[in-house]
Amino acid sequence: MNVYIETHGCKLNIADSQKISDKLLSSGMEISNNINESDIYVLNTCTVTKSADKKARNKLRNIRKKNPEIHIVTTGCYAQRDKQEISKLGVVNTIINNQEKENFLEILANDIKIDFEKKSVENSIDKILLGRTRASVAIQKGCNQICSYCIVPKVRGREKSINPNEIINQINYLVERGCFEVVLTGTQLGTYGYDLKEMNLTKLLLSILNETKIKRLRLSSVQPHEFNDDLLNLWNDDTFKHRLCPHFHIPLQSGSDDILNAMRRKYSTTEFSKIVSDIRKDIPNSSITTDLIVGFPGETDQDHNNTKKLLKNLDISDIHVFPYSVRPGTTAYYLKNKVQSSVITNRSKEIRDIAIKLKSNHLNSLLNTEQNILWEKETPYSGYTENYSYFMLQTGSKPKSPISQVFVNSIDKGNNLVGSLK
Repeated sequence: MNVYIETHGCKLNIADSQKISDKLLSSGMEISNNINESDIYVLNTCTVTKSADKKARNKLRNIRKKNPEIHIVTTGCYAQRDKQEISKLGVVNTIINNQEKENFLEILANDIKIDFEKKSVENSIDKILLGRTRASVAIQKGCNQICSYCIVPKVRGREKSINPNEIINQINYLVERGCFEVVLTGTQLGTYGYDLKEMNLTKLLLSILNETKIKRLRLSSVQPHEFNDDLLNLWNDDTFKHRLCPHFHIPLQSGSDDILNAMRRKYSTTEFSKIVSDIRKDIPNSSITTDLIVGFPGETDQDHNNTKKLLKNLDISDIHVFPYSVRPGTTAYYLKNKVQSSVITNRSKEIRDIAIKLKSNHLNSLLNTEQNILWEKETPYSGYTENYSYFMLQTGSKPKSPISQVFVNSIDKGNNLVGSLK
């Protein structure tokens, strides 16, 4: 049977989808890249905003309309938050929430009336990674922070660090099958190891670098207050610096300390500014991206202006802008001083305009530099730099290896770096 897997949301969801893909392959199923030739459709959902829920509902209805005979499976955070709402759509055959993902095969087998058998097959890396060239590997799940706007603790549970030996074994498994880059994912990477004996994120990185042959290792997201000198020094260690990708995703969420306090974030704008400055100063070729929530309840014009001022003074590479979304089950859901939707829309546009300028500055800083590219696509060849900028190879050239050194000489209209092989 052929299975088509689609993933919405964060890199932790990507890691879950890749794990599901590997399990299905090992049970004799085929992973398809053509939904029209598939027997089963799996949607791994996000529920971080109401837009994510709507996106999932629209996708599920559309799949059923275009593929009336396909068996539709919905899993992920939306399935965890509101299984009943998904069921009421009347288009989904199987719903598997986050807590049930470990039993994905058994639940699916029961619903489609088929016996899965574990097979010793050499799963190809492109099928496991669902068309990507990098693997997302979960090192931690759940969250204990309980930010006032966030539904994640409700749908992912409490924090739990994954045993380092399990992580290393998984990375070695991927490397043996041809994987060149791993992204370490989780909801709270910076607190990794708090529930394990003598373990933290720095020690985990050292273990992975020493005990695996992964070519490139990347972190998905670390909060400002969770960085320390021991962690950052790894990026300048001569033994490891060429394997650790100098891209840091550090969520800001607001440039107002009053709003950060209302959000129950554990850092200040001063702490955020300092870590951005330290990374830019000490780690060459680094890029820093961030998340920002616009229109949190109680956000005033002054709070918004403070955010704009802060962003303009920081050397940020890009910003992911999220208009505030009311999530039932969070404490912010009960706050009365909501910001009007029209105001949120206008403020979001202003932040996105700043983001465009900041990204342009970052891309221009990479002109006339040499970068290492992990190739993602052919015709034309394209892929990502170590600092996570997209690069397009000039026509007529063909890389001789999965990772190549290039020279950046221009930026195209799509904001992609362009250049030639070194």
